[in-house]
Amino acid sequence: MLKEDLSNLMTPVLLLDYEKLENNIKRMAAKEESNEVELRPHIKTHKCIEIGMMQLKHGAKGITVSTLDEAEIFADAGINDITYAVPMTSNKINAALDIASKVNLRLLVDNYEIVSDLELYSERRGMALDVLLKVHCGYHRTGVDPRNPASIKLASKIANSRNLTFKGILTHAGHSYDATSIQQIKEIAIQEQTVMIDFSERLNKESSNLKPEVVSIGSTPTVELTERFMEGITEIRPGSYVFHDYTQVALGCCQVSDCALTTYSKIIGKYDGYLVTDAGATALSKDLGPTHIETTTGFGKIYSNYDKQELDPNLHIYSLSQEHGKVKILNPSDAQELRVNDALRILPNHSCLTANLHDCYYIVENDQVMDKWRVRRNRPITSPC
Repeated sequence: MLKEDLSNLMTPVLLLDYEKLENNIKRMAAKEESNEVELRPHIKTHKCIEIGMMQLKHGAKGITVSTLDEAEIFADAGINDITYAVPMTSNKINAALDIASKVNLRLLVDNYEIVSDLELYSERRGMALDVLLKVHCGYHRTGVDPRNPASIKLASKIANSRNLTFKGILTHAGHSYDATSIQQIKEIAIQEQTVMIDFSERLNKESSNLKPEVVSIGSTPTVELTERFMEGITEIRPGSYVFHDYTQVALGCCQVSDCALTTYSKIIGKYDGYLVTDAGATALSKDLGPTHIETTTGFGKIYSNYDKQELDPNLHIYSLSQEHGKVKILNPSDAQELRVNDALRILPNHSCLTANLHDCYYIVENDQVMDKWRVRRNRPITSPC
């Protein structure tokens, strides 16, 4: 086990507060248990075997992934219940079948072309595949329209296939991130659940073999701000709850004190009215966060005091190049003590994107680095370099 001071770290790096991480995981596990739903967290946020194992230890029934590369990596780590939550394309089917030969893999579809291809490929290899029908509940990204009779016909095609098993329906309320108030998020959460329950009932009414075993919902905002899920919801799939970030804070889904992930940076220059840090776009990402709520979010928030969980309103990260971050000093008299070589801890706007830019997490307890966990952002299937 590592044990070293933060001051010894090369910057910029990711710091992961173990206590906050564990608290976030336990809190979501308690919600899963009290609601009698299954939790299959989206691991695209962290891409880390150790964190995935923590989630399973605390009650998660499986995981959700956004790439087949993630599925391969976590399957090889011993996790055997995986949902690939992006609609399939034909060029991925053989890779999916390879993974499905090792673990329980559920695939998403929302069109006839891919259902036909899944039938063809799975029959050639003498395998069966579990399939979920992707439904849009207002986000209008992917998914079938649950009001369209053709959606029921597509479910029937899956259910009547020799090599495909219709497992149920899945949606993502991504439009919750466009909300401007807690009340709006709660309304979207009700919409998300109502759409899915209504569609589930229509499928069951059409035919008993269309009754969904799985009725899956999920976005961190809607899950965090729902105390009780409606009867008929069987599964939740939040992702960024493990870390949270400034977007979640601004949306009202968490407090700053819940945020577990920070970028640790050093000041490399101090000039008239601004600082420059060594955390640029490759350390923070260029996600501007909740600009529909705050017009001056910048590229993350700098802590004035991490121990007290206070953000500094005087420092604004207003520009990023690849390896430089420019920080405007709004009131220079309040920043006179800042010097070159001083450390800054930055709360990212979007923890998923920030984590994906780094190779590891430095696990921190009481300002001591206790361990180092790898971010599995490699792509063994699509880019086997």
